[in-house]
Amino acid sequence: MAGDVRRLHFSTGNLPPQDRIAIWREVIGHAVLRLEIEPLQDIPFEADVSLQGMPGLAILSGVISGSRSGRTAALLSDGVDDVGLVVNLAGPYLIGQGERELVLSDGEATTFSCAEINSFMHRPPGRVLAMRVPRAALAPLIVGAEDSFLRRIESNTPALKLLINYFGLVRHELAAASPEMRRAIVTHIHDLVALAIGATADAANIAHGRGVPAARLRAIKKDIADNFGRADLSVSTVAARHGVTPRYVQMLFEADASTFSEFVLSQRLSRAHQLLSDPRLASRTVASIAFMAGFGDLSYFNRCFRRRFGATPSDVRPSGTP
Repeated sequence: MAGDVRRLHFSTGNLPPQDRIAIWREVIGHAVLRLEIEPLQDIPFEADVSLQGMPGLAILSGVISGSRSGRTAALLSDGVDDVGLVVNLAGPYLIGQGERELVLSDGEATTFSCAEINSFMHRPPGRVLAMRVPRAALAPLIVGAEDSFLRRIESNTPALKLLINYFGLVRHELAAASPEMRRAIVTHIHDLVALAIGATADAANIAHGRGVPAARLRAIKKDIADNFGRADLSVSTVAARHGVTPRYVQMLFEADASTFSEFVLSQRLSRAHQLLSDPRLASRTVASIAFMAGFGDLSYFNRCFRRRFGATPSDVRPSGTP
């Protein structure tokens, strides 16, 4: 527990083989996921999943293969009527609801109803991302949620790709985030789920002004953090990698009360400070470390460093470093 976030990690690798199915069925299946779970005869059962639950959202991510799970008539008595979104990340995934079945290929997704009998069967490698969203939260955002159940969402759907990427960037922040930030993240995920399913025109406009920019800005900041040492890093190269215009990238940072250049400079200065403080790099010159952090002009680096940290690069080096 962390505030109103509930977290759980389960791995069959930590359990005796003879107990894996029983524990998965009773502890995870019945008590947590509210699913009935049975092993498959021809595939060894494997599960290594992380679960997070909070108001408005429940998420499962990881590996599940060698089992068939689903909501049975007996379990429907719990009254849960959430809308589920499942993304198949790797391995054939067979999903059934009522008399319909759908096989998802890698990267594809679909939605389902937690208020109906359904089934899920994943073959190795069995990587999956699944979300449950209260039906009431999605109702204002989409028209006819029932029409989307077991309808294939192609892997190249922009909103789906944004959703997967956004979750990957925020998944480790949810527990430590403030309640306000957590609510914002959950709202952004609702926006992206609605867009992936088929949002109303009004909801799509809202999402493009709320959830979509938040997801894109996160992705762009991660891109910069991964590439700030490259000499060719620019707003144009980053925009091209994300399929947007340079002006759109600049607008995202403006809405965040910053600029692209300020964020890049901050990343580079933080990295330079870290490198200069590392005793293992004592033999490196200030100029070489500045270059490693992405600076091409030593005088500019020295000015920016003093302005940011109130000290020269040499001042922060370990004692005895030339």
